[in-house]
Amino acid sequence: MAEIPIPTTGYSAPSGDRPLGVTILAILQILGGFLGLLAASIFFIVPFWGWIIGGFLAIFALLDVVIGWGLWSMKSWAWMVAIILNIIGIIIGIPTADWLGIIISIIVILYLQQPDIKSRFR
Repeated sequence: MAEIPIPTTGYSAPSGDRPLGVTILAILQILGGFLGLLAASIFFIVPFWGWIIGGFLAIFALLDVVIGWGLWSMKSWAWMVAIILNIIGIIIGIPTADWLGIIISIIVILYLQQPDIKSRFR
């Protein structure tokens, strides 16, 4: 029988394994969420405005934890939400001159947009 040639370079079939970069992003997302919850709890000490700010921080921190779990589990919705929130992070970072946050968001978006990484979330 004739053998079917298999390409040896330039192609890798998507697998169910979680790439190391996604694992790192998921862990950082979850840790950031827990740190955000800690920061939110500090704001709850101050009446009214502190409660409002703390409430918003707590909501976004919980969202970070959920997204981190989604990335860890390779859920397709987590990929899309991570892209959207990093775009929002860039938009918010520009007027506040949060250059480190902007750079990190750009790196995350570029990493998640790689064809091999993107295909694993489908």
